[in-house]
Amino acid sequence: MTDYTDSAPIEVRPKQPRDWLALSAKTWFIVTAVGQWLFVAYILVYFGGKFLSGGIPAFGETHLPNGFVPGDSFGNMALVIHILLAGLIIAAGQIQLMPVVRSRVPRLHRWSGRFYLVAASVVSIAGLYLGWSRERLIGSIQQDIGTSLGGVLVLVFMPIVLYYVRKRNFAAHRRWALRFFMAVSAVWFLRLIIFGWFLITGGIGIDAKTFSGPFLTFANFAQVLLPLAVLELFFRAERTKSQPYRRAVASLIFVLTGMMAVGIFAVTAGFWLPAILA
Repeated sequence: MTDYTDSAPIEVRPKQPRDWLALSAKTWFIVTAVGQWLFVAYILVYFGGKFLSGGIPAFGETHLPNGFVPGDSFGNMALVIHILLAGLIIAAGQIQLMPVVRSRVPRLHRWSGRFYLVAASVVSIAGLYLGWSRERLIGSIQQDIGTSLGGVLVLVFMPIVLYYVRKRNFAAHRRWALRFFMAVSAVWFLRLIIFGWFLITGGIGIDAKTFSGPFLTFANFAQVLLPLAVLELFFRAERTKSQPYRRAVASLIFVLTGMMAVGIFAVTAGFWLPAILA
């Protein structure tokens, strides 16, 4: 028999602590990807179908209060660009977030990124024009200001993203690209906030007839400021070695991601899916 009594002791590696911050970011990405691809499907099927069947006048048959204004050729064209191009922008944004694309298909990442930056800027300009040139039939001035804030930030962040990628400062480029993504996604976040709130509370603080109220005032600014604020907390958590702080930020991201999931379910079941099927 072989004697193992003099054998070297087996090295036991210490168990690595779970990185809850990274896990919270991955969870947020998965939920966001599902919700945004559903939004892309809604835009392309519902609005794209309307456009293919009836051209620009068919936008007057949608739920949009100012979907088609006779005689306003420039505004109608801006509306079509703003809506249909938005679906392609969201898809390009998802491609930008995929690590496998960045590492294995860098050319696709670069070209989709260029399209994303330029197209999002064009859509933001069109949205700003529509928001302030056409008569407001529903909503409030706070809604116009909050939505316009997201568009302005898109235009502000875009050259900064380009600057850092040209300087090959990829760490700074990543941070500004994520800020850009949050600003571009503001109207998507707004839909999740509103429909999730309706599902949970029945619409407290919202006048459904005029589409105004105190909660909508909050939501119109939270659509862009809240995601950007949480993103800054995440950046700080990445840099710090304080485990309590990292866990606190991870917990916040998990909670907000759960609320996003509720909003995605509510807007998909109550609005996007019926529009797609119709």
